[in-house]
Amino acid sequence: MPGYIDRSAPLPAWAQAAQHIRRQIETGRLAGGERLPSETELAETFALSRLTVRQALARLADEGLIERRKGIGTFVAPRKVVVQHDLSLSSSWRQRFLADGHQSAAQLLETRTEQRLPPELAALLAPEDPDERLSFLKRLQIVDSTPIGVTESWVPPGVAPDLVGRPLDNGSLSETLRNRYARSAATVESTLETVLATAVDAQLLDTVADVPLFVVTAVSRQKDRSLLEVSRTSWVGGRVRFRFTQSND
Repeated sequence: MPGYIDRSAPLPAWAQAAQHIRRQIETGRLAGGERLPSETELAETFALSRLTVRQALARLADEGLIERRKGIGTFVAPRKVVVQHDLSLSSSWRQRFLADGHQSAAQLLETRTEQRLPPELAALLAPEDPDERLSFLKRLQIVDSTPIGVTESWVPPGVAPDLVGRPLDNGSLSETLRNRYARSAATVESTLETVLATAVDAQLLDTVADVPLFVVTAVSRQKDRSLLEVSRTSWVGGRVRFRFTQSND
C-alpha cells in the first residue's frame, strides 16, 4: 500500500492512513474479525512512524471499526447486522424495518419546487406523463442511528399541491401522500444499479468515497396509471441487503 500518504495534502498523515484502512473495511476488503497487520508492519506499509500509525488506529477504534485486544493484536470489529430490503413487496421499506425490530427515521435535507427530472430519470417515463416542474424532496434514511441511504423524490404538483414547505408525516413521504392527499401507489417499477460514492455522498452517509452504493430508482403510479412519484435512493452497499420474493401461485 505504499504511496497512499500524500505529504502535500492538507489532511494529516495519520488521518490519511485511517481513511485508507476505513475504506478497506467499508468495502469489505477487510472482513469483520480479520486481524490487521501489526503497528510495525503498518508503519512500514505507509512509511510512517509507529506513533502516527497508533494515532490512526486510535481514531478507528473510537469509530467502532476496529478492536484492539491486549497481547493479541488489532482486529476488524464484527460488522453490524445489515438491514434487509425486499424490493418485491409493496409496503414501505421503513414499515418493514420497524417490523423487523429496527429503529428507523428520515431526516429532511432539502425541499423545493420547480425541479425537473434529471434526463436519465425522465427517460423512464411514458410519453403521456406530464412534462411539468415537480416538487423535490431529499431525505437521509437512518436505521439504528446509522445513515444507510439518501432518497431523492419528485412528485407532480397536482398530486400534492402544498407538499413543499410542510413537514412529512413521521418523516415518510408515502405516509404523507396517503394520509394528507389520499394518494397511494398501485404499481412500482424499480431498477437497480451500482455506483461509487462521491465525496458528497460519503459525507452525508458517514462513510468514505468510492464505497459501493446500490441505487434503486422507482417509478410509482396510481390505479389510473397516473404518475405518483419518481424516486432514487442510494444505499450504502455494506449496510443493506436486497431480497426478492417470488410467488409461484
